[in-house]
Amino acid sequence: KFIRNQQRDEYITLGRAMLQKIFRQEGYDFGDKPVSTVVKKYKLDSPDDIYAKIGSGLLVARDVFKEIFPAHNTQMVKRPSGDMDKAVLVKPLTGTDAPMPIKGLIPGMAVHFARCCHPLPGDRIVGIVTTGKGVTVHTIDCETLETFADTPERWLDVSWGEGGDTPEAHVGRLDVTFQNEAGALGTLSTVIGVNGGNITNLKITSRTIDFWEILIDVYVTDTQHLNNIIAALRATPIITNVERSKGR
Repeated sequence: KFIRNQQRDEYITLGRAMLQKIFRQEGYDFGDKPVSTVVKKYKLDSPDDIYAKIGSGLLVARDVFKEIFPAHNTQMVKRPSGDMDKAVLVKPLTGTDAPMPIKGLIPGMAVHFARCCHPLPGDRIVGIVTTGKGVTVHTIDCETLETFADTPERWLDVSWGEGGDTPEAHVGRLDVTFQNEAGALGTLSTVIGVNGGNITNLKITSRTIDFWEILIDVYVTDTQHLNNIIAALRATPIITNVERSKGR
């Protein structure tokens, strides 16, 4: 029971921090009061229950924010950089938006970024045309591309365009294994934040007495940014392994 309570406390701390970050990015004052307005909607008993669900990956922080402020339309968000005095503006990745211009597209077609491989600026990419959906961009080494091997007419030769002066937010996915110690999730979150990343979702994939394995979705600007975060995580003592995930 003590261990369960300790884990719940960590989930609450992490989930609260994730939601608070979104509030701050969107210019809202954070507190239990606005969060309590959606407690019943999620059939929970308290704001802490919501934080715990977010921290454990059962709820997505931005989805909760949208429930709290349904009329809010996110246009721009601030992403902390290494130099906290120079926070840069980035656009959140949404639906059919192409956050960075893609060269080689058919004019007027909607663009999606594949969730199987999470392509980032800096990756070699290819576009797959889907009737009624538009173009889905994959990394060139994505295993899903085997599905389209017999339909070469659906393939588009595409590449990243110039992003301009404003870095854009893209989702990179990390597979992280770390020691099951008190405060471990908080440490992991801090390392990512200090290096300019913004956790948008996490999912526990394996859990033992000694180790946890989780998938983390992080807003980054490009492959180099994600690689910097990976290097920082690998230098953290409690973390035993971290890799970019492209297949889950």
